[in-house]
Amino acid sequence: MNLALVAIVLAIGAGAVVAVSTRESGAAAIGLAVALVASGLLADPLPSAAIMGVRIVAGLLAASLIRWAAPSGPRQPSPLGWPAEALLATAGAVAGLGLAVGLASVSATGGGGPPGEPGPAVQADAQSALLTTAALTIAAGTSLLVLGLAPLVHGRPGARRAIGLVLVTQAVVLLRVGVAGPAVELEEIARAALLVAAAASGAALARATAEAHLDEDPEVVPLETREGREGREHRRPASLR
Repeated sequence: MNLALVAIVLAIGAGAVVAVSTRESGAAAIGLAVALVASGLLADPLPSAAIMGVRIVAGLLAASLIRWAAPSGPRQPSPLGWPAEALLATAGAVAGLGLAVGLASVSATGGGGPPGEPGPAVQADAQSALLTTAALTIAAGTSLLVLGLAPLVHGRPGARRAIGLVLVTQAVVLLRVGVAGPAVELEEIARAALLVAAAASGAALARATAEAHLDEDPEVVPLETREGREGREHRRPASLR
């Protein structure tokens, strides 16, 4: 099952990299949906069908809200490019695995004892905890946190900042599960509501920012309107152009 969990972590990272680095709003929404849905599958054993449905529906709804907000504003690709974003995601995942190993070492020693080199038993426990479900969940959470912080804190107002907000929210949820263990059913519903609320807030701010820029500069045409005009112009017969 660990190989399947590793594949899910890779899918989470790949989807998040596409979401924050692509120029196309549709591809960004698809990447975000892949990352959020895969995050809901990162569990061993899998939760009940009802909980799985809540996670998947919340992820798809959050991605749909971001897709609704994206066409109204300008395209916002990553200034670093996808190779740099992928490198950041990998570094975040490695840092998460290191954090999980450190937590396993502290747990094995009981949180006390003199500082120094851990014994063989502690080292064996830490190595065995490297690919556990909790360790992979923490790795996925730190990866999403690294990818989402930059557009959330330093990005321009718009769809990319909304994507950063959703990724940071999902990262906090994964870190909570990785450190404290699985949640009860009521907390699962609250987590899903938090994710959708973060997506709705980011989408609303992105739409409001696009409309404010349009009011300030009437010459700026929203992306969805411009693409519609180009499509109608392309379909118009040559004799009428």
